Amino acid sequence: MKKLLLIIIMVMLGLLVVPLLPRAGAPQESGLTSAEIIARFAQAMGGQVKIDQLKTLRVGAVYPDHGDHSLFFEIRRPNMSYTPQADLVFDGERACLLRGMDLNSKPEMVDPADLVDFDVEIGYFFPAFFDFPSEYLGSDTVDGREVHKISPKLPHGAEMVYYIDSTTWLPYKVRTHLTIRGQSFDSERVYSDYKSVEGILYPHGFTYPGRDRISIMHGRVTSVEFNAALDEAHFRVPTNIK
Repeated sequence: MKKLLLIIIMVMLGLLVVPLLPRAGAPQESGLTSAEIIARFAQAMGGQVKIDQLKTLRVGAVYPDHGDHSLFFEIRRPNMSYTPQADLVFDGERACLLRGMDLNSKPEMVDPADLVDFDVEIGYFFPAFFDFPSEYLGSDTVDGREVHKISPKLPHGAEMVYYIDSTTWLPYKVRTHLTIRGQSFDSERVYSDYKSVEGILYPHGFTYPGRDRISIMHGRVTSVEFNAALDEAHFRVPTNIK
């Protein structure tokens, strides 16, 4: 039962199909600090004031190998999320399938060992270094461009490294490494097609691993809502569930 629950969650959040990738190389010194790089990114994205005022996001995205309809993801900063298509809530410390595994039964808690994935999924849609202490891992050259590597300290232990383009000061890609029940998963997501939404630059194109663990799929963001009036119940785990 618990194994099936884990598989359902990983399919919905896109981790079951990730390939193993080489880890990043040794960092090079650039003379910058993580705070300076994050400040430059905030300015490029739309300004620190807009970032500070951003409390919630609702993002719709199409994953071609999951159909041509938009899947939605809701975020309440710093680390809460809700996945409507699965009725899956994460309050930063616990997660629950509100409709159960067969989507028509009583709510079921997610094993605490599996919470590491939720931090990563939030970090894909909104840079985690705005909400958690971060370390600068140096500069590098990736795919012919100079990047700065920033790694936030996520609550449940996942490793996430953002590659910030030194020309645009926007994220070019993010790499992740996490362990769930003794099994390691590595993946990366490349961002593209930045568009202004309410004065904030947000990527509307992204890559992700295909179901065959080899092909690279190209997803697209279909809608972005900042500071949407999201239902508070979407971020509350029922207290009477064991």
